[in-house]
Amino acid sequence: MARLSSYPTDQNIVGPDKVIGTDNAGAITKNYTLAGISDWMNSEGTIGIVGQTNYFFQTVNGEEGRLPGTISFEAYGGANTPFAQVRTLRFSQDSAAGTEITQYIETLVGRAVFLARLDNLNNFGIYTFLSYTQSLSEPEFYDAQFSLQVSNGEMVADKNYGFGIYPELGANDKTFVYVEETPTAVWEITHNLGKYPSVSIVDENLNAVVADIEYIDTGSLRLLFSIPFAGQAFMN
Repeated sequence: MARLSSYPTDQNIVGPDKVIGTDNAGAITKNYTLAGISDWMNSEGTIGIVGQTNYFFQTVNGEEGRLPGTISFEAYGGANTPFAQVRTLRFSQDSAAGTEITQYIETLVGRAVFLARLDNLNNFGIYTFLSYTQSLSEPEFYDAQFSLQVSNGEMVADKNYGFGIYPELGANDKTFVYVEETPTAVWEITHNLGKYPSVSIVDENLNAVVADIEYIDTGSLRLLFSIPFAGQAFMN
């Protein structure tokens, strides 16, 4: 083999370009494409980006069931679902990198988040993250609910997706999410937003609900309903 310094330098790097390396399993020298290396990095989540976690979109219930490091629909399937139609997803408690991240994901509830295909970022959804609750049937997975803000494209099977905070849509304004678990006709809410916020309300099935709003001061308000019910209120 010639000296490496004698080879020309390629200034036009593309995915099919190859590099040489050694296979770990058999100590065999092989060619690796840059595109293949990129796909491996995405699938394994080997590059850490603050505020983002990566998942594999699983659409088929195989022999091992729902896999760690995946997102999926509750009944699987969902290939080519437009991001505009995504309202719920089941998240593994682990990211694609194998790291347990439940506590971090829980901090994103009530905020603007993105879900985007890593090999084509023009396929994305930006949502308000409504809730993140542990699955009773699969304790190592969590059911997430979303409200759409803006989207483009669709979710493609067997691709890797990035999920995380999307500050551009909410960084300049404070928001607050209130959860009422016990059916009641009066919700007393302390939000501490320092203003008289707009309020959107949904019931437990995410149906919009209308209420009379009494603003007590810039840090608290009261919602009055005709009948008792449980749900969530979103203030911004």
